[in-house]
Amino acid sequence: MKINSIKSSNYIYPSPQSSIQSFEGSRNYIHIGRSYLDKIGEEVTPKTVEELPTLSKILLRFYTPKRIKELAQMNCYAAEKVKGYFDSVYGKDNYTLISIGRSVASIAETMKHMGADVRVIPLSGLGDLLPIKIPDKAIYKEYLDKIGINKEVINKNKDRKYILMDYVCTGESLENAEYFIKREILNSDPKNLIKVSVNQALGDEFNNKFAFLFSLSRFKEFSPVGKLSLLDLKRCFLQANFSTSVEGKSNMANYLRRIFLFNVFDNLKNGSFDNRCKKEMQAIEKHYLTPRVMAKLFQRIYMDDCG
Repeated sequence: MKINSIKSSNYIYPSPQSSIQSFEGSRNYIHIGRSYLDKIGEEVTPKTVEELPTLSKILLRFYTPKRIKELAQMNCYAAEKVKGYFDSVYGKDNYTLISIGRSVASIAETMKHMGADVRVIPLSGLGDLLPIKIPDKAIYKEYLDKIGINKEVINKNKDRKYILMDYVCTGESLENAEYFIKREILNSDPKNLIKVSVNQALGDEFNNKFAFLFSLSRFKEFSPVGKLSLLDLKRCFLQANFSTSVEGKSNMANYLRRIFLFNVFDNLKNGSFDNRCKKEMQAIEKHYLTPRVMAKLFQRIYMDDCG
């Protein structure tokens, strides 16, 4: 589909009498977004985004769904806050962040592009009790070795902090992640391997802006890694790369992640991070949850034992 002007998009001006035209407009909207993403190439990076022609950037900004724009801005905002927290507490360039699973993966990935030393590892299903027998541990250990997370490296750099980070509600997932890596992978208890929740790193910002978005897993769909069960660790290499992960196979998942990354790197270049996700929260209230369910979720978030 060739367009001569921004106004030729049916998505922006759908007919109120025709749901079919509105659907067609949405499809065209995505089609146009993809056509400009293709100009970036296979890999969306700060460099490829910067090298994109100015007109293509303008059109991609226009054709990005509002919720993706807002979430990308919030993601950058969170990454800046979390990096600032760790820099101030542990010292800049004196820590390695190990992001667990998918919840905070996009934030950790953004921190990496801000200059932090980051590893994003696929590992999910840690909220429940750890199984008595975990298969394929040797394969997962081999994967961690390849990305520089092993007992030798951690013990050699005793002054460096290795920080396990995840979003927590009950706190069990992060506790289990620490236990699994220390006991099952490292077979030791290094004091410089610690756990810090993204809730703690964001501080008051978490309660003010992020609690509800995290409780609804709003950042998971843009994760650079796939979901990996403790009972299927043999797939760790596959799930460690979005382009080969099960979750990254669909065309829509690929489109959403690429257009999200474009906006993340566009925001990083422009330094525009702050956004309160007004449109996203309105969409949640209108399309996803009744006020009663929302009230229950808020109550759960702020329970005394949460986190």
